[in-house]
Amino acid sequence: MGLDSVELVMDLEDAFGIELKDEEVTETRTPRMVIDLIFSKLKAADEHVCRSQRAFYAIRKVLVQTFGLERKSITPDMQLRDRIPKSREREVWKQIRMALGPNHLRGLVRPSWLTRALMTTALALFSVIVIAMIRLSWGAGSTVKEGVLQGVVLGLFAAALFGIVAGRLTRPLCIYIPSRMKSIRDLIPRNLASDRVTGWTREEVAVVVKRLVTEQLGLQGSDYTEDSRFRDDFNMD
Repeated sequence: MGLDSVELVMDLEDAFGIELKDEEVTETRTPRMVIDLIFSKLKAADEHVCRSQRAFYAIRKVLVQTFGLERKSITPDMQLRDRIPKSREREVWKQIRMALGPNHLRGLVRPSWLTRALMTTALALFSVIVIAMIRLSWGAGSTVKEGVLQGVVLGLFAAALFGIVAGRLTRPLCIYIPSRMKSIRDLIPRNLASDRVTGWTREEVAVVVKRLVTEQLGLQGSDYTEDSRFRDDFNMD
């Protein structure tokens, strides 16, 4: 019996930005075998792939923990709205942004009907002010050109002011994932910054593996050795 803790496998994938296949981890019976497997993958991995994989694993972990989905069922092409109820989009988005870093994803958006309503209102306000200034210019003996110019300036100012105020007042209604974010692949930032994606030494890999194994299995540092067996020595079910 090898490594069969789903949580531990996901933590290892997240930490190193690699994929550990089921058939690989079931054959790793000791931490030493896990370390060697991870180190060999890191040596062969491309930096860009590592960063993309790191993001995918972080998102997958959120979906597994939140909805209890099977790891195998979550792929980069999985449609978000097939698995995430609208009522929970805000909760899930917050967790995903925390997992990736808040600067890598834009915030939630307002309902589309509300966005259209605000844009229509701003345009109507602009038009009303322009028309009103043209009429006032006629009454004051000014030229139509002057009235149009004044109306455009005042209209743009009023529309911008309305947009700022309305935007702040409706901010609590930003509860939906942007419509262009259709699949998990769309969530993976192209400029994702990773603190460690390449250049690992085996010793560094070993330190991280020890920390994750002892934390997940509730072990004391003195109980851990690289040659201990997960099932026999660590009592992993």
